[in-house]
Amino acid sequence: MTEVNVRAAATPEEKPFLNRTRHEPANPQPNRSVLVFLHGWGSDKRQWQSFVPTLLEALGDEREMVFIDLPGFGDNSDFRCDDLEHMLKQLARIIPGNATLIGWSLGGMIATQLASRHPEKIGRLITIATNPLFVKNDAEIAAGKAPWKHAMERETFSDFVNGFADDPEATLKRFIALQSMGDSERRQVTDTLKNLLSFSAHSQQTCWANALSYLDQLDNRTALRNLTQPALHIYGKSDALVPVRAGRALQGLAPSHWVESITAAGHAPHISHPREVATMINSFLRQQAPRLSQRKRRIANSFSSAAQEYDTLARLQKRVVDSLVEFSLGTGGSVGQTLLDLGCGTGYCIERLLQQFPEITQPEGRIHALDIAEGMLDRAQQKFDELGVAEQINWHLGDMESLPFVDESFDGCISSLTVQWSENPLQLFSEMYRALKPGGWFALSTLGPETLFELRSAWRMVDEFAHVNKFLSLESVKSVAEQAGLQMVAYKSETPVLYYHSVVHLMRELKGIGAHTINEGRQNGLMGRATFRRLEEAYDNWLDPDRGLPARYEVYYIYLRKPLDESASA
Repeated sequence: MTEVNVRAAATPEEKPFLNRTRHEPANPQPNRSVLVFLHGWGSDKRQWQSFVPTLLEALGDEREMVFIDLPGFGDNSDFRCDDLEHMLKQLARIIPGNATLIGWSLGGMIATQLASRHPEKIGRLITIATNPLFVKNDAEIAAGKAPWKHAMERETFSDFVNGFADDPEATLKRFIALQSMGDSERRQVTDTLKNLLSFSAHSQQTCWANALSYLDQLDNRTALRNLTQPALHIYGKSDALVPVRAGRALQGLAPSHWVESITAAGHAPHISHPREVATMINSFLRQQAPRLSQRKRRIANSFSSAAQEYDTLARLQKRVVDSLVEFSLGTGGSVGQTLLDLGCGTGYCIERLLQQFPEITQPEGRIHALDIAEGMLDRAQQKFDELGVAEQINWHLGDMESLPFVDESFDGCISSLTVQWSENPLQLFSEMYRALKPGGWFALSTLGPETLFELRSAWRMVDEFAHVNKFLSLESVKSVAEQAGLQMVAYKSETPVLYYHSVVHLMRELKGIGAHTINEGRQNGLMGRATFRRLEEAYDNWLDPDRGLPARYEVYYIYLRKPLDESASA
């Protein structure tokens, strides 16, 4: 196995990429997923050193492995992140495609969040000594909801945080003792963690304190419920920090996940009981194939590639946003205090909202924007940086079918021409229902099956491939939304027609905005000249001599509301 340290180049406007260490296998096998390791709080990637030889013995030296130091730790001790979202985005940038994430403790919580947000590149998840929720949520308790009883008491966690602020060295010593407590190999765990501890209060205390706050902020219960990839969760039965009962409760959230426990192991079973952990991982990898969403990967890549030119080509998309904002205002409801733009793209919808409601950027934290395409999100942030309001908007890289927000976060959500890309519409609307406050609204525009009717018809005269994306009917969208518990308030449809001077003009515009074919059954590879000539001849049947080649779009505008009384949706 060969070890390579990697830090990819970045553009001058960007922060550099995080460092990572890649182990290249001696006997590489094609199509094997890459194992990506994330360490826990208070350590760095070196804590995997004693475990890897045993894992290689179990798996064989045929997989690439990537070891990442979290921002503020190890080789990335000089890398600063603004907040949890920024940290997750930086990690997502360097995780390779077809990855299996293996995370320990805090690293497992981060790995779970990344797997939930990036089903297009992360095919499996393995966590070690990881709690879905590490610190009890006072807001849940105050609201009379059942808390996650396997989480740490907030008072205990606060004492630890304060101890780290006042005397970090003594607190780290105490932390090592907690991690080894109850383990039959306690001395080995203590010595290993002590020998690997590398901490400078002068340069790292702030970063490590921020990482402690991530333990408090991350709540992966919803992410685990929605996770589509196979997952394995390993616990130590004598863990003093994450009780093994958390694993049993986790199976209630995700019944298909594997949950294993190791007798006489504490919080670091991969250090104290490497053979048992390696055997569990090997069995899981052999029996559970990666499950990547190829469709979502294509969507993310397609729109990311289109981000720079999107605004100059998206004439229909801007027109639909204008109509959606006007349609939403026509319902007479209030905008509310906290808003989400779902599938924000380059941010045109937020621009329109700011024109209508300039006050909504204050106070900070009211507007959230989410998109699965990193390129689109980067372009949007760049635009709003120039406007001087990027800091007032919370940017999220993620999947609309697994929203990275706690229950009842938003008063309202607006989403223009995004819902039609959903792989599972019921999951999407269920997630939206969960994230809305009681009485919250969801205004959306989406495309209907008559979209690009002329292009689809012309292609049918040429071959049998699926060259045009398929979209749900209005009745189907309404039915799925209501099935998720949302109530229909208003809807309308329209059929705008755009004109093009040639088929090439139309195809270039579709590709330029990232909206080319992603459906199954599409033709792979380049189109031949003869095929294209036949397409042009077929499309000429719809030629308007005065205006050119038409392309109609069927657009639905739908305004939904979550009932004030949840029993009304039952």
